[in-house]
Amino acid sequence: MADSFIKSIYEGYAAREKGNLTEAFACFQRALELEEDSPIAAFEVGQFYEQGEIVEKDLEKAYKLYLQAGEGCVEMAQFRLAEWYEKGIHVEKNAKSAKFWRERGAEQTKVNDKPPMTLAESIRQKVMEVQNQKKD
Repeated sequence: MADSFIKSIYEGYAAREKGNLTEAFACFQRALELEEDSPIAAFEVGQFYEQGEIVEKDLEKAYKLYLQAGEGCVEMAQFRLAEWYEKGIHVEKNAKSAKFWRERGAEQTKVNDKPPMTLAESIRQKVMEVQNQKKD
């Protein structure tokens, strides 16, 4: 099942790079269905619900998915949550929550000892790890 999940994520990034957002959403959604607790898939699907281009805009769904991704250490989700709390996007403005998510994202960046990895880079790294495990 992990191979199908990784394949779905990879195909989602490939479709997005080609500009096929409908296919990208379908791939990310499939990945989230395969691994419901996936922070990466949650973040990717959440972006579609925030933007409302391929699916109907639903900030409640986007927020829940960003929260799942942020709790799963996806830095981009942590910074997005901080922005939502700073600006009052779908949630009530809350400086304390904004600070929490901004600091958590900054701490995650320090742990990685480099700027935040893009999600595409992150999944490519995961794919390589899985491929290396299969070789062993």
